[in-house]
Amino acid sequence: MADYTRLDEQILNRLLTAYDLDSIEKIVPLSGGQANSSYKVTTAHEYLTLSICDEKNEQEIARLITLLDWLAESDFPTTRVISATDDRSFIFYQQKPVYLKTFIPGDIVKDLSVQMCFQVGAAMARLHSLELPPSLQQELSGDNIFDLSVFDGFLSRGITHPYCDWLEEKCDYLRAELDPTMDRGLIHGDLFWDNMIFANGQLVALLDFEEACWFYRLFDLGMGIVGCCAPNGSFSKTAIKGYIAGYQSICPLTDKETQQLKVFIEYAGMASSLWRFQQYNLVNPDPDKKDSYRELSDLVDQVHHFDSGDFVAGKNQKTEKESL
Repeated sequence: MADYTRLDEQILNRLLTAYDLDSIEKIVPLSGGQANSSYKVTTAHEYLTLSICDEKNEQEIARLITLLDWLAESDFPTTRVISATDDRSFIFYQQKPVYLKTFIPGDIVKDLSVQMCFQVGAAMARLHSLELPPSLQQELSGDNIFDLSVFDGFLSRGITHPYCDWLEEKCDYLRAELDPTMDRGLIHGDLFWDNMIFANGQLVALLDFEEACWFYRLFDLGMGIVGCCAPNGSFSKTAIKGYIAGYQSICPLTDKETQQLKVFIEYAGMASSLWRFQQYNLVNPDPDKKDSYRELSDLVDQVHHFDSGDFVAGKNQKTEKESL
């Protein structure tokens, strides 16, 4: 995990003076997150989240907040950004962007039920159905951390490691099998089980849009399957079917998308495994996490042996909800 910024209560209270808040009763650090240091702020009347962005620059956070504001206007269930008293959407601490959001109460659930997977799939389909303003689409269409060229850049470094041999072989497979004409749109990009909130079994929010971009929708669908349908390191085809059923209740898959889904699940797993390998072996070496990429590379190998119809039950999935 990154070497996150940790602040004492005095500094946190000083940062919060930039906002129009009731008396602050408590500030506690929040666990989790891959690119932020976050704190839960309790005031007399509300709960908030203060995030210090350790791995995002000013331009990236400005783009994220523009997206979050637009999602709020579109009534999409996620956190809302709170502006400072001078109308700035974020402030700074030692040249790192800092922003304040609403805190959404609920539970983070690792082992999702089939019905929960259905809800997540439906939420993703709703996200994919949103039509971005052209200006925001352009902002999100720039350099993409998921593009195949990112794999090439990593492999060109000539690092000697079994993982690199595996990744190179998988890249050859992707180039041979992936259809680059598949539809693109707004994607979340990091929809793992710890980036969503449930309350009494009902999905109430998707969180952490830091990796959102304009990219293949099937990639996002694949990322959600990797992140939500294998809680113990092994895919549950039942969970995947529930997830796809939820998605198809809003956005039915075409025959071509059904055939390409398995390829994009592998693609998403490869991208996530590369992030973990680099983060815990090269960027911020962590002996306890240096092999965590294997959980994801193993999932890629698992799905490689699936048939495309193993987890998509068919075009009648609009009515699947009643059977879950």
